[in-house]
Amino acid sequence: MGREQMSLSPFGGKILRFATSLVLPVDRGRTGECLRCGACCRFLFDCPFLREIEGHPGQYRCAVYPIRPLQCRKYPRSRREQAHQPCGFSFEQLEAARRT
Repeated sequence: MGREQMSLSPFGGKILRFATSLVLPVDRGRTGECLRCGACCRFLFDCPFLREIEGHPGQYRCAVYPIRPLQCRKYPRSRREQAHQPCGFSFEQLEAARRT
């Protein structure tokens, strides 16, 4: 299966994000922070480590945060990999720098 075909399906995108997280760094232009919405942790299936923050409906935390996998640590690694909106991370500064 080619890279273009993999990125067309949600499952293929998840596999691609896992593989790239092992070798590629986070884009230097990434800014912002996690909104704790849990959307990326519920993509395709619910992550078993996702927990709702007590007293804060709609906000979530990771039960294994200090030892979470690389694909979780680096998500979204690049604008292309950012599958959910709204997201607290942005890549706009990098795009502006490329235009100049």
